[in-house]
Amino acid sequence: MEEIDNFWEEIKFEVGILGKTYGDIAERKVLVGSGNREGKILFIGDDPDLYQNEDLKVAPSSSGEFLIKLCDIEGIEPENYYITTLAKRDCKFSEFMDEEKEQLKELLNMQIALIKPKIIVALGAEVAENLLGRDVKLGEERGKILEWIGGIKLFITYDVNFVKKSRNEDGKKSRAALEFWNDLKILKQELDKIDG
Repeated sequence: MEEIDNFWEEIKFEVGILGKTYGDIAERKVLVGSGNREGKILFIGDDPDLYQNEDLKVAPSSSGEFLIKLCDIEGIEPENYYITTLAKRDCKFSEFMDEEKEQLKELLNMQIALIKPKIIVALGAEVAENLLGRDVKLGEERGKILEWIGGIKLFITYDVNFVKKSRNEDGKKSRAALEFWNDLKILKQELDKIDG
């Protein structure tokens, strides 16, 4: 267990030294992830508002609060998941230079190896593209479960912030919100299959 904790600290350290060469990224808070490090589901987004600390603390009215509430309603308990981002900082992945993006991808792979999830949920096309190494057409691939590396299932859905904005603008009948809700139902069914 101590060795695993050391790997987590190494991830934090490595993220902390990225972005030192320019801008204010160096000043941004390191946010490696939040939730159960042994969860069966790993949510990966590109939204610094998905969590505020490692204990699933979220800001009121944030995309993180929105995701956790929907998971609660669908019966996806907090002990079943861990949430992380591509950037692992209080910023977006796109704010990093290409070389640093590659380093972040390596750190994400290390994180995946430590968590050993059964299902990875890619929250948005950019996350899915980084995991698959190819272009992703969200309209065609959203809601589908793909086989990924090492027998891990990859489930592609919308970016949570996009869904939240869509729901705020169009109400509960927003197409994106309804489809995202349906995706969470599919995710719960997959989780139930794993739990047997």
